[in-house]
Amino acid sequence: MKSFKLLFFVIIALVSSQTNCFSQFNEGDSAKFWSVTYNDWPPLIGSPQREVSAVCKKVGSHCYVFVEKTAPQPTQSSIDALVNDFDNHYFDSLTSVYGPVPNVFDNDPKICILVFNETDWAGYFDPGQQMPDTMVYRIWNRHSNQREIIYVSAGAFSIANEIVTHEFGHMLHWQQDHSPEPILNPVKYWEDAWVDEGFSTFAAIYLTENIYQHNVMDNEAFFATNPDKPLIYFSDYNQVKLFMLFMYEHYGRWNYISSLISNQLNGIAGVNSTLNQLGYTTTFDDAFEQWTIANYVDDSLYAEGKYSYAHYNFPAANIETIHAVFPTNIMTKTVNPFGSDYVVFSSATPKSIVVDFSGQTDSKYRVDFILKNTIANQIDTIIRMPLDAFNHGTFNIDSLGTTFNKAIMVIMNLDSSIQENSVASYTYSATLNTAIEKNELHTKLSIFPNPTATILNVSTRNNLWSQLEIRDVQGRLQWSESFFNSSTIDLSSFAKGVYFISVINSNGVNKEKFVVN
Repeated sequence: MKSFKLLFFVIIALVSSQTNCFSQFNEGDSAKFWSVTYNDWPPLIGSPQREVSAVCKKVGSHCYVFVEKTAPQPTQSSIDALVNDFDNHYFDSLTSVYGPVPNVFDNDPKICILVFNETDWAGYFDPGQQMPDTMVYRIWNRHSNQREIIYVSAGAFSIANEIVTHEFGHMLHWQQDHSPEPILNPVKYWEDAWVDEGFSTFAAIYLTENIYQHNVMDNEAFFATNPDKPLIYFSDYNQVKLFMLFMYEHYGRWNYISSLISNQLNGIAGVNSTLNQLGYTTTFDDAFEQWTIANYVDDSLYAEGKYSYAHYNFPAANIETIHAVFPTNIMTKTVNPFGSDYVVFSSATPKSIVVDFSGQTDSKYRVDFILKNTIANQIDTIIRMPLDAFNHGTFNIDSLGTTFNKAIMVIMNLDSSIQENSVASYTYSATLNTAIEKNELHTKLSIFPNPTATILNVSTRNNLWSQLEIRDVQGRLQWSESFFNSSTIDLSSFAKGVYFISVINSNGVNKEKFVVN
């Protein structure tokens, strides 16, 4: 009796094994498929959905390749090579870290790779194919094939490996992390696009590059041409790829990838939840700041490689503005939500300057300074500028042109409440530090803020009549008077902000900065 039971289980195991290898199609079979629904693009875009007549050109262990009958036909050897790579490398490598393939409707574990006539894009994973045809038709007036499909444009088949790995990443991510079928909310039903595209681009470099190889040159790095792109509103494949890679390298490697891909929270909330789950005190804002600095310095030695990449190397980052003459004008700029600008202050001779920054008060910023000796290619230090509740701050750069010859101001916006296609504004300026350079003047200016009142006491050590002027950071006159030796000014009517006070007499001009809090 025991032998009979054992034989029974062996037979069941063999049947199960054969079922897993079951093919619904053979090479040479014809089949019809619906093209993309575009239901993940609100409002619906793209060419009208149509029926595609295709022939099965190859059956692999994990995939079929179908080619539309009227499309340009790839060579059989190129199709064989793609299937070989998918079966023997891509499938197991990615499912082991991203999770299993969805298999909802057709009971066929194989994925269909459909090569057909399409000119608007190179590849597509359509989540509509993972939904019931009746629902897709009812909501969008489109059809679902109800099977796992990766769409490939026939005109882009020369890069089919890159396309298939990217879209395979989308498919596995969909299986791990998507909201319930979008009956009540057909527009928002899966992960934020920047995270989803990050997983797909990361899948492509993982499967088609040696991700463990160091210093691979990435000439497409987005920040080389325009670092001010909103990370949270997907606009650049390279940007989201680099952020996913950076987080992988610094925050748990495959543990981070596997945890985030299965996290049901979306966007920033999902990243914060994953970091917390893995035991990190770092927030998404902290990681974004670290990543933004790394995109400029990419230094594996400073701070134990905190601001570096292992896998990639890059061209130089694009600079918003370079200042080598001081004082500067007051510069008015804008920055995207979770975008960044790099501004350089440079001097070949010793200078002491004060940088003043003001962001719009209803937004969120971080401003860091990278002090660097570019001749020795060595970072002196990286310091965050303290900002007050009104997003105003000043930063003294006392050794420019001595221990370091460049100070790079990195302006970041961290305001997820800003809507897509909107920006935050800021101003900055740089002046010579008069607290040091006033020693060359005969006029001695002393400012003594009264700790108990908004009073400014000004005195000179010269028996001269002087003209006193107070101007705001935009150069507008706020106060003017003549005085002899000393003056007292009531600041209670002054708005909060930074001001410059100048004393002018026959001995020259002396200028100081002060802040009304």
